[in-house]
Amino acid sequence: MYLSAKAVAIALVTLQFRAVRSQQLKAMILADTNRDGIVDDSDATDRAFWTPSRGAIFLPNVGDSLKRCPNQDLQGNPLSNHELASCHDASGHLLLEPSLVAPLKTIPLEVSNDTIAHIYATPDAASERVRLFYMNNSSGNPTETASWIFVDPELTFNASHVQAGITLGIDGREFVKDSAKWDGKVRVHFDVHTNGSVMSDAVELKVAPVLTHHHLQRVSAFVSTAANETDPVQLGFIGQLDEVRKAAGIQEPLYLFNQSDDIWAQDFVEPAYASMPGPNGQPISLRIMLRSAQSVRTAGRQVFEQLRGKGVGGFQPEGGRGGYGDREINAYGNLETIPPYTSKSEVKYPAGRIIHGKHYDKMPAEATIAFLEGQELQKPLFLESGWLLIGHVDEFVQFLPSNETGLGFTIGIADTTSALDLLRNTSAAGHGGVRAISYNGSVEGSSSITKEELATTIDELLANETFHEVNAYAQRHIDANLGILLAEIPILRDHVIRIPSLFKAPKVSSLSSYTETVMEGEYLLVSFSPAAINGVVLDNYYVSAKTWGPVVEGRDIFEVAIREAYAKAGMEVGFVDDFMSHHHTFGEIHCGSNTFRETGVAWWE
Repeated sequence: MYLSAKAVAIALVTLQFRAVRSQQLKAMILADTNRDGIVDDSDATDRAFWTPSRGAIFLPNVGDSLKRCPNQDLQGNPLSNHELASCHDASGHLLLEPSLVAPLKTIPLEVSNDTIAHIYATPDAASERVRLFYMNNSSGNPTETASWIFVDPELTFNASHVQAGITLGIDGREFVKDSAKWDGKVRVHFDVHTNGSVMSDAVELKVAPVLTHHHLQRVSAFVSTAANETDPVQLGFIGQLDEVRKAAGIQEPLYLFNQSDDIWAQDFVEPAYASMPGPNGQPISLRIMLRSAQSVRTAGRQVFEQLRGKGVGGFQPEGGRGGYGDREINAYGNLETIPPYTSKSEVKYPAGRIIHGKHYDKMPAEATIAFLEGQELQKPLFLESGWLLIGHVDEFVQFLPSNETGLGFTIGIADTTSALDLLRNTSAAGHGGVRAISYNGSVEGSSSITKEELATTIDELLANETFHEVNAYAQRHIDANLGILLAEIPILRDHVIRIPSLFKAPKVSSLSSYTETVMEGEYLLVSFSPAAINGVVLDNYYVSAKTWGPVVEGRDIFEVAIREAYAKAGMEVGFVDDFMSHHHTFGEIHCGSNTFRETGVAWWE
């Protein structure tokens, strides 16, 4: 068969036209690269590589919006810790919570009707941990699960999809747990096969970090553990917390854990959040509750059994060493967060920075450290809390609002020097015979506090050499920790608020297997009297343990000093009696409570 010259010419022109048209066509997939909450042409540049200042963000969609996740198997047996944490909105292939999906889209292309396309995620570590969906345009309602279809890596899009442009969404099956396994980044590819050639494009995104809260974030709820008539002491504690909640102006009622009698609500859970840009400048967020790496502490299961729900997910630390049992080093009273600042070495912490206590050569669980460091923004700063029996940083340091530092916050630190001066001055004024601890209730059932201790006077205490030695020991450790903080945070020493505090070394019989061993020549200390430093910041209201200090002329001298100290931070103080609810077992208000704070935080700005 022979073609005429005219036919050959037409064929050549057609091939040339197709080649030119193919060159003009360009596959393009966009995400919210400029972080304004909208996907449009302004996202077209600098999208191939994610950077801290530019690049789309998506959420780990790990809540349980339909409350479908079980706590037991079909025989009624409790699920394992791993099984309990494995179920959530993103554990399947349905988009159960469309409000938390991050948008992407492909630009419409004028292609031939035999064109096909593929959309997929790389690398493998990311593709296993993210989900892609496309919106079924026949339904068209982005708020409905039925409108979204899961994008399998082998799914083929036809020409009509490519011609119309594809509306996509992405979410995470999980957050970063260990950056050595996955750093949170994913590259979404768009490959178009047309006219015998392949056009490809890609955009890089990163899963939002899970961030812990700091004290400058608004409180939305005050939290503790429920009680009933069988535990009148805890019931009374809850009643007092409710009164200070009202005084602080918090409208939400107390949120109470009710599936465990573990009263240490600060320790088995750390509230955190993840957020991404949303339309109209409003971040889209969810809470993520961190369970402590204390595998046998069943109260931590409430992260999933009670808290997990719509817009609330959980983290279960797994793997590595140091998370078995009930070690106090892994409780979250041993973790606090510095509010946002730029360090003296010019490192920016726009979401604040975690402080975490170590116990000399012992560190918190590897799974917890890997998780916290994997979020990148709040890399932990380690302080020494091993000199304390319980060993938590909340026993000696906190962060308070301030208008004087230029940062919006300052450091509150336990201070034995001012406390001892207060006792000495009271003695010098002729009141040395007053009881050092004025608590007048029953201590029956307490193994840590005796009637003899309660009868001790100021002068007897000041004459006790061991008492002075113990508090000097405490002050050395406090000063060393304060030195670490002041070397990091640009705060003047004069702006530090010193909270009068006293310590004691409990008898060996009071020690428990979950605390550390007392080293030769060392102490493991607890608070001598209810410690104000171990309280709760509720915006501009401070909840302190009732100090039960020496009463002179009808006033508790420590209570007066505590009010004066927190007044420097512009805070009103409310006192709660925790002597027999928490103090006698080596904890205070902060240990027995928690807070939920605002989550709509634009950490990327």
